[in-house]
Amino acid sequence: MTKIEQKIPEGWSIKKLENCFSFSAGGDVDKDCFSFTQDEAHPYPIYANALTNQGLYGYSSKYKITVECITITGRGDIGKVFYRKGYFTPIVRLITAIPKQGIDAKFMSFSCSRICFYNETTGVPQLTVPQVQKYKLMVPPLPEQKKIAEILSCWDDGIEKLSALIEKKKIQKKALMQQLLTGKHRLKGFSTPWHEVKLGELIINISERNKELKISQVLSVTNSKGFILPEEQFSRNVASEDLSNYKIVQRGDFAYNPSRINVGSIDQLNNFENGLLSPMYVVFRCNGKLLDLYMKHFIKSSEFIEKINCSAQGSVRETVDFKTLTSIKIKLPSNLAEQKAIAEILSKADEEIELLNKKLEAFKLEKKALMQQLLTGKIRVKVN
Repeated sequence: MTKIEQKIPEGWSIKKLENCFSFSAGGDVDKDCFSFTQDEAHPYPIYANALTNQGLYGYSSKYKITVECITITGRGDIGKVFYRKGYFTPIVRLITAIPKQGIDAKFMSFSCSRICFYNETTGVPQLTVPQVQKYKLMVPPLPEQKKIAEILSCWDDGIEKLSALIEKKKIQKKALMQQLLTGKHRLKGFSTPWHEVKLGELIINISERNKELKISQVLSVTNSKGFILPEEQFSRNVASEDLSNYKIVQRGDFAYNPSRINVGSIDQLNNFENGLLSPMYVVFRCNGKLLDLYMKHFIKSSEFIEKINCSAQGSVRETVDFKTLTSIKIKLPSNLAEQKAIAEILSKADEEIELLNKKLEAFKLEKKALMQQLLTGKIRVKVN
């Protein structure tokens, strides 16, 4: 349960959640009663998905919530708290908490989100209503609850708008890649025809091994973060004790996992000076006819992924080795200046997205710090 160590602010009280809410657990959705849209009978969204407000909607004749409340996920990724307003159907193991008199649902959604709910059973992580009821929180008077919720909601609105802007920029960049990397849109000043070329004419296989054991840093390539240390992905060191047969990858080299390239596990090494990769990886460099920066963007394009998927389909294990990769044909501007101009435009788009992401993370940290102050009474709000 939560530890409340600081002095209780004047006018506040410590309450168990059972004294703040009326609880219920969700039930099964009725058979043959699903809808992807709202209708006249159900004017509000009905959420069958415990974690988001999207997905498959369903109805339950037994469990219906029509008031403000919070929900807490009780199975799997337990302890996720959401504020709910409107008509929805909680699914199995979605705990619904309806506030009692003197309790504001939105305030409690912020406050309860700071609780570290823990699993008291073995096997599949799960929470039950009796377990949740035991947790305690500091609760201010209702007017102060509402004011705190109003302030934090403004931060949520800002975070939501910034997140939406980032997604919009990502979509715009994807459309830009589709136009520029296929030659559908040509930049001013360039008119030289593009040519279809096999990747084998543009890249060189690198198979240098760590025979002298000069390098000890082992890396992995992921589809979300690019090159990372294996322990970041697996929480432990998964490398062999003998690293002499591992492949050396230098800054600027490209590498991929042949069995995962179809999901984007391919990238250029930029965040480390060098490292080692499992012998299963493929490492290659551009030979001068293809700029590194252009290739860096091209391997993230839908055009490249589609070609990779087509190549993998003919493989027994759906892998793409270096020989298969080199047989792939792409349309490419032979003019290196045009490659550079295209790559620089896409890099600027990436930089803009990265700046927005940093701003978003800063907003989230500021909100977290503000929650720590407001939800503990260290900073008091003025109530009209």
